[in-house]
Amino acid sequence: MLHEYKLPSLGDGVSGKVTEILVKPGDKVTKEQIVIIVGTDKVDAEMPVDVEGTVSEILVNKGDDVTEGSLILKIETSGAATASASAPAAAPAPTPAAPVVVATAPAAASGSYEFKLPSLGDGVSGKVTEIMVKAGDQVKKDQIVIVVATDKVDAEMPVDTDGTVEAVLVNKGDDVTEGSAILKLTTSGAAPAVAAPAPAAPVAAPAAPAAAPAPAAAPAPVATNSAPAGNYRVSPLARKRAKELGIDLAQVRPTEGSNRIGYKDVVAFVKQKMDRASGSAATGGGAAMHKPLPNFEKFGAIERQAQSRIGVLTAENMHFAFNTIPHAWISEKADITRLEELRQQYKDGVKAAGGALTTTAILTKVVAAVLKKMPQFNSSYDIDTHEVIFKKFYNIGIAVDTPRGLLVPVIRNVDQKNLTEIAKDLTEISTRTRDGKNKPDDLDGGTFTISNIGGIGGTNMISIVNWPQVAILSITAATKEAVWNEAKQAFEPRLMMPMTIGWDHRVINGADAARFLQLIKQMLEEPFVSWL
Repeated sequence: MLHEYKLPSLGDGVSGKVTEILVKPGDKVTKEQIVIIVGTDKVDAEMPVDVEGTVSEILVNKGDDVTEGSLILKIETSGAATASASAPAAAPAPTPAAPVVVATAPAAASGSYEFKLPSLGDGVSGKVTEIMVKAGDQVKKDQIVIVVATDKVDAEMPVDTDGTVEAVLVNKGDDVTEGSAILKLTTSGAAPAVAAPAPAAPVAAPAAPAAAPAPAAAPAPVATNSAPAGNYRVSPLARKRAKELGIDLAQVRPTEGSNRIGYKDVVAFVKQKMDRASGSAATGGGAAMHKPLPNFEKFGAIERQAQSRIGVLTAENMHFAFNTIPHAWISEKADITRLEELRQQYKDGVKAAGGALTTTAILTKVVAAVLKKMPQFNSSYDIDTHEVIFKKFYNIGIAVDTPRGLLVPVIRNVDQKNLTEIAKDLTEISTRTRDGKNKPDDLDGGTFTISNIGGIGGTNMISIVNWPQVAILSITAATKEAVWNEAKQAFEPRLMMPMTIGWDHRVINGADAARFLQLIKQMLEEPFVSWL
């Protein structure tokens, strides 16, 4: 019987391109065998065939555009032959056959199983983008049942047992993580059915040897799985993820009983390595979080000095922030020659009003303006709900060096104040902080931090993000540099100020961080009296 295999749905209105054809005319295929890979703008979808048979014709080429219903293969099925072969086998012993069916039904019904999401990586969660089964569907072990999108990959998740879908426990768009319940299955009960007929009748006896290879086959893949990775097929998603993580596929082994390395195998390999590493650290065999200090006194005289309470709290906060936030940094220089001229021009007027027109005060005003244009820098990340919290207020923290340690007082509602008001607030709060006379709320509620050590020196500074904020701007001393003037075709001295933005890579990407710095640079290099 000739069967036309057509492309199943890739999603509502989604089309794709054939990126890989895994069979050729004459190949034998089994139900659920992957025959082609279709790339969409979201995922490389492995498409399983829906019948057993022999490929008689391939109707697509690599690179072809396809959509739901596109004709992919023609397969000569063996259904007719199987039916005729089954009929004689059942005819001689209809009576014993019945008990086999009766025995199977209770075994299957009793096997209720909940399929839970395997690990997507340490602490990684995702969103359900596709559900490939529905209640009533039969599924086989390693069949892809859902696709979960993380920030790095669209992960195809295979079920880990045979059975019938009793209920789908998630919806498209749901957020899921390791251990989330995905499907409720009624397991097939194939193994119990084999054991039941064994004592019944001679007809059942052949069934036992037929099923016996299943347990016997378990050791075989172990031996096979020690072979070089070149002996295994590797799914495109597995290959892609292994490349992203720097994993040598030669070290990865497929699930026992399979000759194909899938995405799940790569994830399991990474998780196993991480578990080993954490276990090693916990037992002192690796890079542990804390190691005892050597006895320095055997080398010479020492003096111990208790760290201040502020120092202890700062150390704890910095350690927590650095280990919690995936940091990244980028630097730039701003030509503040003209800005410095304007600062000198207006500083006396601001001083008369009770403030000091410092570069930090100017930066505070500029940063508030840029935060309004790029609100992701004025946010926090909620790891429990996987939400980004955008704040509609602009409270800028200013790092202040004090005799007690580093403190970060906050100037509130910067966007609602002019530069003179900001300068006055900065002068007052910095003085209170250095004198140890902070008000209870002086250090709370910041949405972004500026750290300026220009008065001390330095050519560049990479700062730790002040959690729960997602970004910090670091400034070092401005210096005169020779800068090429294209219009004059000559070098001229310009006052250049180094800037570095540090950010939380869970919320902000590198391109946006670069744009953030460019906006600050532009405002500093083209100052107007209107914002002064």
